[in-house]
Amino acid sequence: MDVQGASVVQPYVEKAHVTFPVAVDTADLVGQAFRLKAIPVSIFVDEVGIVRLRAGGPTEELFGKIENLLQEPLSHVRGKMPNATANIAKSELERRVATDGPDWKLQVALAQAYAQEGRLDEAIARLQRAATVNPTESSVVFTWGLLLLEHGQKDAGLAKLKQARDVEPDNWRIRKQIWAIEHPEKFYTSESPDYDWQNEQLKKEKQ
Repeated sequence: MDVQGASVVQPYVEKAHVTFPVAVDTADLVGQAFRLKAIPVSIFVDEVGIVRLRAGGPTEELFGKIENLLQEPLSHVRGKMPNATANIAKSELERRVATDGPDWKLQVALAQAYAQEGRLDEAIARLQRAATVNPTESSVVFTWGLLLLEHGQKDAGLAKLKQARDVEPDNWRIRKQIWAIEHPEKFYTSESPDYDWQNEQLKKEKQ
C-alpha cells in the first residue's frame, strides 16, 4: 500500500468535496519555510505574501480571526507589499552554491530543485553536503527521507526519517510521518486518525 503522496490524499479530497487547490508537499518545502514541528497547523497568508496568522487546527476562534483579516481594506493590505517576492531560479542557486561556500540551506534548496527535475542522485549528493556542513539540522535528513520515499525507496526513506527524529526528538511532524508509514491503519482509515494510539506510541518511544 502506498502511504505517501497524492494518491493517498485524493480520496479524502473527493470525500470532503474540496473545491480549493490541495498541494502535497513531498519535498517538505512548506515545512521548512515555516519551521513546522506539529500538524495540523493553520497559516493565513494575505494576498501580498505576508503571514498574518498562525494557529493550530481549525476552530471557531480561528475562523473569527480570519474573518476579521478578510474585512481589511485592500489598500491596507497592499500597503504592506514586500519590495520583491520571487523564488530563486535553479541557475541562481547553482551560482550561489559555487560562490558562497558551505551554506547548508542553499544545498537543500538546490537538492529540491534537482529532485523536481527527477535528478535524484544529484539531489542526494547535495543533501549529503548539507548534512556534512550542519549534521544537527533535522530538516536536511527529513528532506532526504521524503525524496527517497517519493522515488519508491521506502526502507531507505524510513531510515532517514528515523534519523531526523533522533536529531530532533520533539518534532511531532517527523514522528507522524514515520507512524503513518509503519502503521497506515492508524491514519488512513474511516476511523483515523487515532489520537489515543498516537499518545500511547509517544510514551513507548520516550521510554
